[in-house]
This record gives sequence, structure tokens and C-alpha cells, in this order.
Amino acid sequence: MGSTTKKGNVANPGLAQAQDVPPPGFSVITGPFELKIHDSPTGEAFLGWNPIVCSLKITNNPQPDLNVVLRNRSTSEGGQIVFRDSFSGADQDTLALTVSGDGSEVNFYMGGKFGSPSFHNQDGAVSVHDAGNNNVLHQRALMVRIRKDANVLTDVERDRFLAAFGALNGDTSVYQVFLDDHTGLTSGEIHGRPSFLPWHRAFILDLERRLQEKDSSVTLPYWRFELTAPNVFISEFMGGTPDSVGRVALSVSNPLQLWTVNGDVGIIRVPGFNTSTGSPSLRTEVQTLALGTNFTGFRDMEGNPHGWAHTSFSNGPITDNATATRDPLFFMLHSNVDRLWAKWQFANNGFDLANANTYSGSPRVGDNPADTMWPWNGVFGGTRPPTAPGGRFPQLSFTSKPSELITVAETIDYIGRAEGDELNFDYDDVPYI
Repeated sequence: MGSTTKKGNVANPGLAQAQDVPPPGFSVITGPFELKIHDSPTGEAFLGWNPIVCSLKITNNPQPDLNVVLRNRSTSEGGQIVFRDSFSGADQDTLALTVSGDGSEVNFYMGGKFGSPSFHNQDGAVSVHDAGNNNVLHQRALMVRIRKDANVLTDVERDRFLAAFGALNGDTSVYQVFLDDHTGLTSGEIHGRPSFLPWHRAFILDLERRLQEKDSSVTLPYWRFELTAPNVFISEFMGGTPDSVGRVALSVSNPLQLWTVNGDVGIIRVPGFNTSTGSPSLRTEVQTLALGTNFTGFRDMEGNPHGWAHTSFSNGPITDNATATRDPLFFMLHSNVDRLWAKWQFANNGFDLANANTYSGSPRVGDNPADTMWPWNGVFGGTRPPTAPGGRFPQLSFTSKPSELITVAETIDYIGRAEGDELNFDYDDVPYI
């Protein structure tokens, strides 16, 4: 996984405070090596579950070839990684390599170890050991950056996410795009059709990359709307008991206390369920995944649980397509919708478009795999909505998917079953293999 190119941040004391929380400390050993992750030998490094090609070379050449072993810096703390000698090879906790003394690169593959994500930015590291005496020759820090269940985030993870989200909302012109993309006028482009799932996958990834411009360690957590989530609906997170007009209670330290949309401050949301002990009455995860082994059957989940999750609230913008993005909970709700699609894909090999069950489009422009997606394609009018705000899809600092003119097809194999072709996000309970 990678972060978008950094931009100037709006002054935000909460964000600065959250970013000041350090990861577990360890000494960085800088030996005469260059270890590239996502084509870069320096800077912050981010991995998901999928294996990506990396490389190692000796920089103080010429010298004899050197046998080394790659391993986790620590197996007791930090995000954990596994190695492969080829893209289709088996996961290994360590990897033996011979590095050429002439300075040429040797390639290998590395990814996060499923079930062992990071909790802090750059809290993991890959170590290069001398195969002969096991001395540590070089280390490089990294983060196994994964989308997680919002209800089980640590306080630090939660606060970093909120600080970044508050800062993004403070960039009025940037956040306004997310309001303008998801309205009554645009609903026919993004709802009630096969591209509902691909479009919303792209939409929330766009937002996540904007959040990562504020804090590169942040991912978009998901609200498991079929389960009780007592740690989500509190004043320190998405808001506690609403007042008489439906405005949720937010603690003075919560950056969302200043949440502003169209000049209105605060978040209006009235739940129709007990947020401490109950959950909305909608399809369970098991029932959703059982909707069918083909995409046509599975996409019925747009109505239930997706639609029912929106209308499990009796008041507030979250209940209406035209206004739902005014509530930050919208994006956590849709992160779970996307997670359910990802779990269905994993269970049904729904990554390969050559498999007829993976995706079923329609004759409408915007539904077919090769079609570019509005609004990132800049096309408006005719069968598309009347405007196309926001510009191209935000790109990472290295070559990756999706392209600036994102297509429906680019959203399908999000995890990168095709080598080097991933969207650079993962879920904590959806493995790579």
C-alpha cells in the first residue's frame, strides 16, 4: 500500500497531536544496502496483505557476493510481514537471498502477514541478517496498513482517523467534491445498477487517499452495521446521544465537533436502534454472502443490508441518497459494504473478469468493465450527470492501480491477484489467499 503525494495541511492541532503519538521505538540499522519497497529506497513504506515486488542491493561495491536472510525486525511487536521468492511462491517468515557484490538488484516479494497488521505508523521493519553469523546488517521500517473494524480500533487509531477526517472536512473545497458527487442529481449514475459496487469502491478509496494526504497512517475503518457497535456511537467517535434537534454529542477533544457542511456545524443523526446494546435489523453478513455465487444475485445487497443500514436511522442526512455524505458515518458504512463485496469475491473467486460470475454489467454506459467512471473521467451531460466535479482520480507516489481515468474493470481485482495490479487497500478479515 502507498500514500498519496503530500500536500499542505490545514492547521489542525488535533491532527498534529495525533501524529505526535510515536510507534514503539527501535534502533534503525543503516548498512551498505538499498532496500526498495514500491520502487522507493527511502521514506515511509506501506504494505497490505498482497505480495509486492521489492529489491535489495549492496551499495559499497564491488565486493564478494553475500548470503543474507530477511526477517521481521521483531516477531512480538509491530506489523508483521511474510516473504516470497516469486509472486506465486509460498509465504515464508524468513527468506534467504544471495546479493551480488557488483551492486545489481535481487528481487523478492513481501506482504503483510494476515492477522498481524500495524497499530502505529512504521511500527514494523524488515531486517537483513548475515546468513553466516546472523548479525543485523540493515533495517527498513514499514507499516502493514489495513482497514479495520471501527468498533475495535485502539484509541490512538481512532483519534488519528478523526483528526485526519476533521482536517479534510476543514478543506472546504476538497470535501465539497464528495458532497457534490453523491446527490439527488447523480443518484441515477451510482445507484440501482451493476456499477453501484464498483463506483462506491472507487468513491471511498478516493476519500481514503485524501485522508492519507493528512496522515499517511490512516485507513477508512468500517462500521459492521449488522452487529452492535458500542464503541462507535460515543461522543469520542461518531457521536453519542443526540439532542432535541438530533445533533449528536461530541466530546470537546473530538475533531468532528467542528464538522461543517454548507455552513452548518454539527452532525445530525438519530438512530432507530439502541446503539449500546443492539444493531439495525437487516441481513446478517452470512445471509448477505449467501445471496448467490454470481454477481447478479449478490448485488441485491444494495437494498438490504446497504439501504436498510442507511434507513436504520430515523433522522439525519444519512437516511437520504441526496444528503448522506454530509455525515462522516456514510464512509464507514460504505467501507463495510465494500468489505462485504470483498468477502464475497474471496469466497467465489470473484476477481477475474474472465469468470462470468465475477461481474455482470448492462448496456448502460458506466456499467461495462471497459467504461471509464464518472466523475473522474470528466464526462458529463447526456446519460451522465450534469456536472463532473473533482478532477482525475488521485494517484499514489508510485505506479499503481487505478489510473486517473478509472474504469469499472480496475475496481474488480482490488487485491492484486494479477501481479502488481492492486488498489492498495485491504480489510483485516479478508485474506489475500
